[in-house]
Amino acid sequence: MLDLLALRAPGSLPALPPAPLGFGRVLGPFALVADHDPERGFHGARIVRREEATTVASAASVQYALSVFEGLKALRGPSGALHLWRPEPHARRFAKSSERLTMPVLPEAAFLDACRAIVKAHEGWVPAHGKGSLYLRPTLYATEEFLGVRPSRTHQLAIVVSAVDAFYSSPLRLWAETEHVRAAPGGLGDAKTGANYAASLHAAERAKKRGFDQVLWLDAHDHDRLAEAGTMNVFVVIDGAVRTPELDGTILPGVTRDACLALLRARGVKCEEAPISLREVHEAAKRGALTEAFGTGTAAIVAPIAAIGSAAGVIELRAPGEVATTLRAGLEAIQQGVADDPFGWRVPV
Repeated sequence: MLDLLALRAPGSLPALPPAPLGFGRVLGPFALVADHDPERGFHGARIVRREEATTVASAASVQYALSVFEGLKALRGPSGALHLWRPEPHARRFAKSSERLTMPVLPEAAFLDACRAIVKAHEGWVPAHGKGSLYLRPTLYATEEFLGVRPSRTHQLAIVVSAVDAFYSSPLRLWAETEHVRAAPGGLGDAKTGANYAASLHAAERAKKRGFDQVLWLDAHDHDRLAEAGTMNVFVVIDGAVRTPELDGTILPGVTRDACLALLRARGVKCEEAPISLREVHEAAKRGALTEAFGTGTAAIVAPIAAIGSAAGVIELRAPGEVATTLRAGLEAIQQGVADDPFGWRVPV
């Protein structure tokens, strides 16, 4: 079994570069890596310099996109103590994605210990309380060199990190995409794999050329039911109810989505997980029942949506709306350690 908590960095940690840090730009100098093969399972865990965590062009991860990943945060509380934000659901989703791509499953306890180990190696890079977070990117990728199409026999786990500023998304303008699709029933829509993100880029660039920030993804069959907003889960508020598409296998089960629903329901807000058609959104806007929309994700937490454009016209929305504003404030307070955590979402490093 992996001995993760005893791992040490191969050198001293340089000073954290000055702000602004941005998102995903300031990469930590170290990476945690471990290998996997059928005989030994996960083994050989070590912390190396980030540039040593590499693969080759003939590896199955490069040739056939056999890779999965997660994105989660470590934060510094008011006392200076470090905690991970909701690592358990990230571990479970990492396992489910791995299984879907016929890759080995990292046990949840090992996932958590690996995250703790790489955070400790970068402890000085976790921004001051309220100033940002250390973003963790656990990745599992196939390393066997072959050009035939089959599951890989060898894999490598790698966790890289990035120091990031507190991120506040400007209100987003979305274009409803009716030609390209993010995912289809029976596909990889609910797996966090690089292939899904690669498939989204062309449509995202087309949306930008239209003057929009991102894509509002629709279902693959009718091109009418809401799916995701860019790389985020999407919510709308209609007739006072907070609504989000149900998890039907084509939508990524967002950890922030789950937290938003839990917090809203704990506050007595009516929430619905069910299909939402673009046609219904337009009709609600016309009668004044659509009061706001927002996306949710690890980076932005809650991102207000200012407009939804489609062939039927552009819906302009007040952004941020009341629900998005109070929801983000509530989640941030728990995440930052300045409010009680009745859900057990903060996990000490």
